[in-house]
Amino acid sequence: MTPEFYFDKVRFLNIAQGSLEECRYYLILSKDLDYGDTSGLMLQLEEVSKLLTAYANSILNSDS
Repeated sequence: MTPEFYFDKVRFLNIAQGSLEECRYYLILSKDLDYGDTSGLMLQLEEVSKLLTAYANSILNSDS
């Protein structure tokens, strides 16, 4: 695969990470406004964030 493919894929994952951070903001806001318990969603958000970061790092560090 071409280097451009990897660059585009990592850029897409970076955009996904930005969207994830936007979700984090809204979960914090929802908690602050007492709209409900967001702890379960925050745990899932953290897990997805770790997965996205690990996947992007594996692409960047691949020898291909």
